[in-house]
Amino acid sequence: MYELKVILEAVSDGALNPGEVVIKTGLPRYEVLALFHVLEGIGLVEPIYSKGSHKVYQLTDKGKTVLEGLQKGEILEVKTRSQALEA
Repeated sequence: MYELKVILEAVSDGALNPGEVVIKTGLPRYEVLALFHVLEGIGLVEPIYSKGSHKVYQLTDKGKTVLEGLQKGEILEVKTRSQALEA
């Protein structure tokens, strides 16, 4: 959860690309890239600029809510839904 909170805090200061988050947080690049993929997938960040593989992200309202909860030390409940896989 530490990495999640650190990345959300970094992006809460303003829109950033993953490279800027690596510099700001000191986290490994591979970890930041993987977490951005997950955060975008669950709707906590959204790209505001995309050209090729370069993306700039900002927090969504949902991301702001999750960050506030993490900063307060609240327990977060994660719900998933299953999808039928089609071959």
